[in-house]
Amino acid sequence: MKTHNKKYWNQAIRLLILCSFLLLFNQSCKKNRIENLDPEVPQQKIGARSADVKENFEKLKIDIKTRDTLDNGITIRYIPQWENIKYSTPNDSTEYALIPLVAMGKMNGKESVVHVVNNTPFLVVANGRKFYFGRFYPPEAKGIIEQDNFLKNGKLSMVDILTKILFVYDYSNGRSVYNAPTPLKSAKNSTKKAGYEVRCREEGTCVWSQYCQGVIYVAQSTAGTCDYPNNSTDCDYSGNWEYSKTIYNTVCENVWVPDAPGDGGGGGGGWTTTPIQTSTNTDKEPTNYNWRSKLDEDFSKYLQLTTPLIKKTDLGGGLMVEASNPEAYNCHYYTFSKTDKSAIVETLAADGNPLWVVEINVKGENFYQVTSNVKVGDIVLYQIPTGNGAGLSHSGIVSGVDAQGFATQITSKMGEYQIITHHPRDVPSSYGPTTPTFQSGGQTYLSRIYYRRR
Repeated sequence: MKTHNKKYWNQAIRLLILCSFLLLFNQSCKKNRIENLDPEVPQQKIGARSADVKENFEKLKIDIKTRDTLDNGITIRYIPQWENIKYSTPNDSTEYALIPLVAMGKMNGKESVVHVVNNTPFLVVANGRKFYFGRFYPPEAKGIIEQDNFLKNGKLSMVDILTKILFVYDYSNGRSVYNAPTPLKSAKNSTKKAGYEVRCREEGTCVWSQYCQGVIYVAQSTAGTCDYPNNSTDCDYSGNWEYSKTIYNTVCENVWVPDAPGDGGGGGGGWTTTPIQTSTNTDKEPTNYNWRSKLDEDFSKYLQLTTPLIKKTDLGGGLMVEASNPEAYNCHYYTFSKTDKSAIVETLAADGNPLWVVEINVKGENFYQVTSNVKVGDIVLYQIPTGNGAGLSHSGIVSGVDAQGFATQITSKMGEYQIITHHPRDVPSSYGPTTPTFQSGGQTYLSRIYYRRR
């Protein structure tokens, strides 16, 4: 994340946290409908497209990335049935290759065919290079899906094999709809613009299995559920499904975000009130800028990713698990965990990131504003212009001053990236202007406000 905001703007901060998912999600939500399989495609064209898909399948090691190991020791690999490849063209920029998968399992060194009884697994390949693991569930999945109902009535889960992001679609009479809320309308004649943002969370999906007479049966619940299978098998003890594991994926949704409130004035205390409007300067223009243009270009190119919000764990055998990283922390946690933890009001604890601070309250009984002679150990809060006021964007600790009492060096954490030292004004433009003040909504606000612990 390259921007931090207070409560008024924590909707935006959650969007920026997830900006790495935005392009993928927009394409999936707005365009990717899997329907209307091409009934007849010239064989030469099919052959050429199949070759591209196979080449990328090998290059990206999709075979290894789709393998699975259950808690009872069963390992499963999925074999593409290339001869049965089909194509779907939902729009003028996307073509899907759909390849059925046959599952093979191994238990105690013995390999066996795996019967997937409540869904149809298949590969979904967008434009020959973007690979998804698809599972199609018929209504009240009760067994193997009849071919004439495939992608017609039921649910489809598509997991991006490389990022593990999960998308869920509902199918009715061959038409697909992404599970997103109905758009809401802004107030009549409103000049504000509400809109959608991407929200992601971790969801678990349970896998159940049976092993009898040399045959492995596997049932996987629909996305985000852990329902006990009601499917029958050829086993004598068909009701004895064994819980095998839970698979965690990142589920992204298009969530409607209302307009953020403006500052209506009134009472209150601490940071939740309108910042002091003054032109008092507490830092000077640096002789040169080191970080600003670099970080505007790309954080990852110049900084080390030290505390990612999503942590990847390699389980071996090409299996990777992604989950929220409870150790991830941002600039606000770095600043206030060292100065005043009571200023931390809200974090992303509900999302599994308890140290990622999205709201602070600088209390008057604990801090006072510094308007001259800044000292090492003071804190600085950065502001950016918003719709009709100012919003919190960044924070840090003063680690250097000059003989005149101006701050010359700040130590702060750059979102998910490392802690750096920098001139107070040498920050990415998303953290605020280099000038001492800025205008927003007809009022003057400080770009950087310095505080000292009482």
